[in-house]
Order: sequence, then C-alpha cells, then structure tokens
Amino acid sequence: MIKDAVFLGSKKFGLELFRSLYLSDRSINWTLLTPPDSSDLRSSLVDFRSFARDQNIEMIEGVTPKSISQYLQNHKTDVMIVCGYYRILPIGVMRATRLGVFGFHNSLLPKYRGGSPLVWQMINNEEVLGSSFFKFDLGVDDGPVFEQVSIPNVGSLEIGQAMDLLEHEWIQCLPEVWRRFCQGEATAIEQNHSLATYCSQRQEWDGEINWNMAAWELDCFIRAQSSPYPRAYFLHNKKRFGVVRHTVDDRTVYGIPGQVLGRNDSYVTICCGNNSAIKISTLEVEGEEVLAAGILNSIKIRL
Repeated sequence: MIKDAVFLGSKKFGLELFRSLYLSDRSINWTLLTPPDSSDLRSSLVDFRSFARDQNIEMIEGVTPKSISQYLQNHKTDVMIVCGYYRILPIGVMRATRLGVFGFHNSLLPKYRGGSPLVWQMINNEEVLGSSFFKFDLGVDDGPVFEQVSIPNVGSLEIGQAMDLLEHEWIQCLPEVWRRFCQGEATAIEQNHSLATYCSQRQEWDGEINWNMAAWELDCFIRAQSSPYPRAYFLHNKKRFGVVRHTVDDRTVYGIPGQVLGRNDSYVTICCGNNSAIKISTLEVEGEEVLAAGILNSIKIRL
C-alpha cells in the first residue's frame, strides 16, 4: 500500500495525469514538486497552484535536482512519480523512496529513449505515437515498463493535439493501472534493450526550417513543433517568423528551395526539396499572428 507519494512536474500533460492519480485514491498523502520553468511556453504552474490550493496539497516550487534529493532524504516517501521533468536526477534519488521513482515518457519504449521523444516521433512520421509508464533505472529511460498507450498519427495531426489524445488515453486507463500499482498487483515488463533507439533533447533554435527538405518532410517538421512548442521558423529581414498554418502543395514544381514560387491573398507558395512545395498562410512574429502574403510579398524573395 502507498501512503505518501511525491509528484514532480509542471506541464499540462503532467497536471492532468496527476489529477487522475490523485482522484483515483484520496487516501494517499501527496506532495507536489515543481521546477522553476515559468518562462517555458508549456508551463502550467498557475494551474498546478490552483489545484494544490483547492485540494489542500502541499506544493514546493522552484525545486532543483539537489533539493529534490534532499527532500526525499528528509521525508518518508513511498514513491515518486515524474512527468515532464527534463533535468537529470541524482542517482541517490532512485534509492530515496521505498518503492522507487516512476515516470511517464512519451514514446513506446524502448523506442525513442531520451529527450523530446514525441517531437522526434512526429518529425519521423511514425504511424503510431505512444507513451509509457515505467520505472526509472540508472540508464536513460531503460527501466521496466508497466503500461503503454498509443494513438494513430493520422492526417494533419499537430503535436498539441497528439498530447491531448495521449492524455485522454491515459486518463481512461490510469485509475485501474494506479489501483493495481498501489496494491502490488502491477506487472512490469523488462525492455528489450536490443531494440532501443535514442533521441537528443531539442532546443528552440533546432526548429529552423531547411528548405532543402521535401515538402512532406517539412510538413512533419512543422506539425511536430507547433503550439505549445515554439514553432518551426525561418529568418527573413533579420526577423524570426514561426509557421502557424500551412498545407502541402501536391504539384511537382521546379525552383530553388526557399524561393517564393507564387502568392495570393490567402497563402504564399514556397519551393522545397525534391521538386515539391508548401503553402504557408499564417505566420507568427514577435508574438503576433500575421498573414504570410503580407510578409512574403515578392516572388524575388529567397529564404
């Protein structure tokens, strides 16, 4: 049985999963730990505070790996659950709770271990997108897996929509998963390490568009970094323009990648690699959405 537990995270995905865990068993005494990432576009610290206040849950903000380790050493905690925390935890944290540290990783482990797994899955146009509940071990996301959920990567799915769908899948099954876990009935499956793949943590500037990519590749690239992420972008006249809305042009075109092929009031067509093109209708610059046709206003433009 679990009496005392800690949840570490600060993003919307984590809040909704924590809410499901909390409401599944009100007998558990929870403590919330949140990192200092209020500047992150994906942060939901305000909503975490509201939920903690409404439910009278202790919440400690601005934690660091060192302070997390210290907290666990000073308190008798049965388990810690992690979701959306991207810093490396000290090895001592793994041994500081009675049952260990467990977390949610947005891939079908052992595939896509490491950073930004959902972004990389979408960039690579995986047919199925997934998420895993697993136990932390000494390696990179290599511990035994307790449960996985998945969704089809269909149509023009954007990453925010994918996160919402994965969140929905977890909320449907998590109460039963958590019940079995708390009662010691959950079965963990060791990962097949020979099938593991790894991905690096992405930075904001990794979203710069390379027009030599084929249009279908750029389509995946743009959707994988749409809101709530900082968006795929290009530079023009020393300004950064994020792509908000776009479609793939299904024609075969000939032009220099990055060249404005044509424009009208609704969209601008830009040449890509492999004789392909995309149509961009809306851009974001300095926090404001603008029509692409008003910015890319000449076929002489080369991006």
